[in-house]
Amino acid sequence: MIFPNLYKNKRVGLIGLGKTGKSVAESMNAVGAKIKVYDDSGIIDPKYSELSIDEIESGEIDVLVISPGVHILWPDIHPMVNAARKKSIPILNDMDLFQQHISKKTICITGTNGKSTTAALVHHIFNCAGKRVEIGGNFGNPVLLLDANADFFVLELSSYQLESCNILGFDTSILLNIAPDHLARHGGMAGYIAVKQKIFANAKSNMIIGIDDDYCEEILVFFKGKIVPISGKRVPENGLGWENNKLVDNRFNSYEIICDSSSFLDGDHNRQNIAASYVACIQNGLSKESFQNGLASFRGLEHRQEIVASINGVSYINDSKATNAESVEQALKRFNNIVWIAGGRPKEKGIEILVQYFSKLKFVFLIGEAAKSWSSFLTKCGVENKISETLDIAVGHAYEFSKTGKVDVVLLSPACASFDQFKNFEDRGVKFKSLVTQLTSMTTS
Repeated sequence: MIFPNLYKNKRVGLIGLGKTGKSVAESMNAVGAKIKVYDDSGIIDPKYSELSIDEIESGEIDVLVISPGVHILWPDIHPMVNAARKKSIPILNDMDLFQQHISKKTICITGTNGKSTTAALVHHIFNCAGKRVEIGGNFGNPVLLLDANADFFVLELSSYQLESCNILGFDTSILLNIAPDHLARHGGMAGYIAVKQKIFANAKSNMIIGIDDDYCEEILVFFKGKIVPISGKRVPENGLGWENNKLVDNRFNSYEIICDSSSFLDGDHNRQNIAASYVACIQNGLSKESFQNGLASFRGLEHRQEIVASINGVSYINDSKATNAESVEQALKRFNNIVWIAGGRPKEKGIEILVQYFSKLKFVFLIGEAAKSWSSFLTKCGVENKISETLDIAVGHAYEFSKTGKVDVVLLSPACASFDQFKNFEDRGVKFKSLVTQLTSMTTS
């Protein structure tokens, strides 16, 4: 655990008692801070005193620490945040507490898609090279639960975390891509871009940006000369990218071939992830050989185009992490003759950008809140579909359709959030894998 010793005997207010909030409470309690907590649910651990807005308004706390789910921007500013601002009380999050305490190397990664895979890959390569490395943030454990004795910290940061970060200045900052997401939270696309771009604020040295989307290309122009561009589709000037399935470093007046693509990280999006990981590893002291060895042994992450089983020659793919159309696009690019299981709680932009891949779809089974409107849209586009309502029914329908012999893959790639029917995307993916395992048992018995 990381102990923010600056707060011994300080009066600390905490909003939010989810996973991150609990880590803050435990850390503050351990250093002897006088902590009071508040959660919108009204459920407070009895070992802590409850924080009231009156205590903030009367200046009875020294610092307010907020969890990622707490709104700090107009129009939905949390009333306790408003009260703290009026009293000029510092407002921090767990990343700020981490930055105040830790002086070791931090490699921070954000992006609409691919940040978990990239963070896991960098962590894996450092670990294979024998380095003391921790991974956390939006992926795995909150930062205050990491081992303070590590030499390197690989941190995935969401837009929610970056929004409330005040103490910025990471050793290595990576922005993979930007696509419309969480627009209601951030007040539209401009607000979302501004929050993602914060990862470069006060950057110490190493800045890396993917340039396979228009938003990031515009950011590159602003930082040109100070930032390393990466691509999964081409070899950028003074950057890293791909040519003939080989990663090429086009910096330092050279054109060096680094490695071939990894079979476990297929697709342009993953090639971009590999390029980002290479720059992060090399700029933090690893050798080219260490990078190649680590990459060769990496097996990808669960719920990301994960092959669950093959039943009667049809592959069942768990891509539950694909919660927006841009993520789904990578899977539709990769596979052919697809039965697509999609739906859930829809995101802002829908699935219109996927029209170019509809010719690959043999049938679509729809679940969740998006099912009715998406069925209408797919029908207008000439795509056969059926509303299955729930995932278990959709998997059964997909299995029956796969018997036609027209299908190569059954793909769960929802393009939606999971919260209408599941706790999170992991819960949805685990359920899908369980259902496929049941099918496998039926077909082999």
